[in-house]
Amino acid sequence: MDFTDQLKSEILSGIPQENSCRLPFLAGVTKNCAYVELYKKSATLTYELTSKEEAVALLPVIRDISGGEVFFVQKGAQGEKAYKIQLKDGAADSLLEKLHLSRYGESFVLDNGVEYLNSLDRDSFFNYLRGVALVAARLRFADEEYTNYSMQFTFADKEYAEAFKDKMLALNIDLKLSESKTGYTLLTRNSSDIEDILAMCKAVNCLFALNDVLLKREESNEFNRMSNFYMANYNKSVAGARKYIDAIKVLQDNGTLDVLDKKLQTVARARSEREDETMQELADRLKMSKTSLSRALNKLLAISEGKYDGRE
Repeated sequence: MDFTDQLKSEILSGIPQENSCRLPFLAGVTKNCAYVELYKKSATLTYELTSKEEAVALLPVIRDISGGEVFFVQKGAQGEKAYKIQLKDGAADSLLEKLHLSRYGESFVLDNGVEYLNSLDRDSFFNYLRGVALVAARLRFADEEYTNYSMQFTFADKEYAEAFKDKMLALNIDLKLSESKTGYTLLTRNSSDIEDILAMCKAVNCLFALNDVLLKREESNEFNRMSNFYMANYNKSVAGARKYIDAIKVLQDNGTLDVLDKKLQTVARARSEREDETMQELADRLKMSKTSLSRALNKLLAISEGKYDGRE
């Protein structure tokens, strides 16, 4: 089950209102989904977002912090759907400066962001993490088709990915770094780590959903364990009954059963007719103790094998 959209919605519904919290939040967003385009003497800072919901929620935050004019673009150059927020020149410079990010080069927005990331205290990092999770995270829970839990962050820059990994490791969350076609991925499949990350992001509904999945899976595992236990005992009982049934058939075929006492004949007939019953069930049916039943069956087995010495 993909819970990425639910995670995004929760983060958007709880965007920080105080500037001290909004700045690191927006810095996390900007570092991971924005870029600068330079054309002649003009520079455009563009946020490329995946949904209109994201754009509508982020636009007032960007406008308030930048203090400049902000544009919402809903269609791309070829008329395709695009959800972008754009700032030009002075507004872009002002915003990047407030976020401790600087533009450089011909196409990349920001510096690597590592110095700012490392400077964040615990509370500021939690707000920063929420911004990063909004635009760079993917969240999945186990279901019939996907058997693992996973939360991953995808970044374009290796040095930044390593710094983010170290920051999370300081919080006892060990993300595995790997390189992919889309960049550098940090991944955890540990449900406890995912719970901690969701708590840091204040994604309460996702956290409840994960706990619900974990509970149902544990109940299913417990049911499977009990089923396996009962099946193993059943198979053991069937295997135990089989040797007596085979012995009784030998006695029937060679006529020996007909000359045995009535008690042994009754036990033999009941065992043959009730192959699936356990020893206790069969003893209850014959109104005798389990010990007496076992003694009678073992006597039949010994007679069939020619090992009976006449003793009870």
